[in-house]
Amino acid sequence: MPWNTKVKLITIFCNIFELAGVIIVLSMAFAFQIILHELPCPLCLLQRVGFFLIAIGFLMNLHFGFRLYHYAMTILGALFTAFVALRQISLHVIPGTGFYGSPFLGYRLYTWSFIISTIIIFFTTILFCINQQYLATNKDKKILKTYITPLTHALFSVFVVVLFLNIITVFLECGFGSCPSNPTHYLF
Repeated sequence: MPWNTKVKLITIFCNIFELAGVIIVLSMAFAFQIILHELPCPLCLLQRVGFFLIAIGFLMNLHFGFRLYHYAMTILGALFTAFVALRQISLHVIPGTGFYGSPFLGYRLYTWSFIISTIIIFFTTILFCINQQYLATNKDKKILKTYITPLTHALFSVFVVVLFLNIITVFLECGFGSCPSNPTHYLF
């Protein structure tokens, strides 16, 4: 297998791995909401929006081919998520201000959101610097259609389900108005 094809496959699997990781993060946040009855605050919902933007950037790479602007969308989504998470961390860092949500492995979900989005920024920046991924050959397109397309379709399907479920629960929590700053129950 030529070097360019190996590099292309590595970048494809890195994109798939990061996309799957983002979908897992969104699914876990949704599970916390449904199973533990922890309604997301407005900042939590904004972090979910940032993770959805990250996932869309990776999906665009896997479907339309690797482009710098797809990586730029991913990095901008991760920056947005990191800034919103940092804002929420700063609200709860002062002793006596309390916390929001249950801890997971010792950290709150907003702290994990900051850590994960920072890691995504780092690895995505490294990924978009690999020049060989932007050179598409007919052999690369055949490999993509044979092996990667079914996996990408499966991840896209899971992504759409998670997105749809989040939209429904946000509507149930907030309705058409603004979300409460400290939600305790669903509006509907």
